[in-house]
Amino acid sequence: MPEADASTTPPPHPNPLRPHGAEREQDVERRWSLAAAIASVAVFGIGIGFATPLFSLTLEARGIEASLTGLNAAAGYLGVVLGPLWTPLLVRRLGIRRFLFACLALDVVVFLTMKPLDGLGAWFALRLLLGMVGSSLFTATEAWINMLAGDRSRGRVIGAYAAALAAGFAAGPLLLVLTGIEGWTPYLAGAGVTALAALPLIGVGASARGLGREKAAGLLAIFARAPFIVLTVAFYGCFESAALSLLPVWGVRIGLDRSAAAAILTAIGAGAIALQLPVGWLSDKLARVAVLRLCGAAGLAGALLLPSLAAAGAAPMFATVLLWGGAASGIYPVALAMAGARFRGAELVGANAALIIAYGVGSLLGPSLGGIAMDLWNPEGLPAAFALLFALFLAATLLGRSRAPA
Repeated sequence: MPEADASTTPPPHPNPLRPHGAEREQDVERRWSLAAAIASVAVFGIGIGFATPLFSLTLEARGIEASLTGLNAAAGYLGVVLGPLWTPLLVRRLGIRRFLFACLALDVVVFLTMKPLDGLGAWFALRLLLGMVGSSLFTATEAWINMLAGDRSRGRVIGAYAAALAAGFAAGPLLLVLTGIEGWTPYLAGAGVTALAALPLIGVGASARGLGREKAAGLLAIFARAPFIVLTVAFYGCFESAALSLLPVWGVRIGLDRSAAAAILTAIGAGAIALQLPVGWLSDKLARVAVLRLCGAAGLAGALLLPSLAAAGAAPMFATVLLWGGAASGIYPVALAMAGARFRGAELVGANAALIIAYGVGSLLGPSLGGIAMDLWNPEGLPAAFALLFALFLAATLLGRSRAPA
């Protein structure tokens, strides 16, 4: 019998169960990796939500001026700018899981060091290091989540991530109510929370192995391709850093006790928890730049209402801050979804590095400008600064709509 032609011989009949089983296994792995990444960052967010008001209220208790408190917070955001510069290289060499473990371990060490080295000068250096570590962790994790999300449900997945992260931010100030700001207790609690963030990553498998193994796109190339997305994230960083650093101080200065002042951040976090999934769903249905416009309009309205709420009582204030913070917090995840739809593969790690750097640049300005505004007009300079910020952002979404990606 002549030898069969390999080009015409039909392949063996495949087992129909094997592809289906492999696909199901990949889907399970993808879902588990998404859950692990989101859970880890959410727990890490508790530490951030705890540490930020801890540092601000500690400095306020020492009689430090608001402008210096804002500058000290800005040191952390300078670290946010620096961290992503080498994150793609380190992820490529270590792999994402080992890289994230290293970030979490370093964060614990630096945070604990802030207690014995509690002078203002040392805190500038240590907060710089904390910012570098945190931004590196977010750069890698958000690129990983964006890669796993897929196009059809990207807005909802990133909305779920944003809601979980907001839950962490909201829980942080509540933990501060339990620990107070004196002694070692708050520092041990904060370090313990960060250590817990490593637990969900232990079981992560194949989905993390390929991320960032190729060379990432250059940061300038990312900005040239998506300037609107990058500038949107810079704006959001400016707002969020000022809010996290100075709203508790504003609360103390309008007559709230420290616990109630810290709880303002909890109200903002609760709003983000409640509204991120609806905002994410909306961004899967409408043009995302239109969703950004809605978030900006809500942010402007809330900032304008904030001074009048100080005399309206706690319930109206916290209800309005909840809605205000929730709508404004939708800006970052919508921009992140826009980046995920625009970039793929190794480019996505570089894109996320560019976004985190933009966030850090905006965050450098936020506490400093907010603190100066409060020193010039005590205490209502802060809401006035927020109103101006959102007005500029809303104008940018309207004037730049022809160049903004959908």
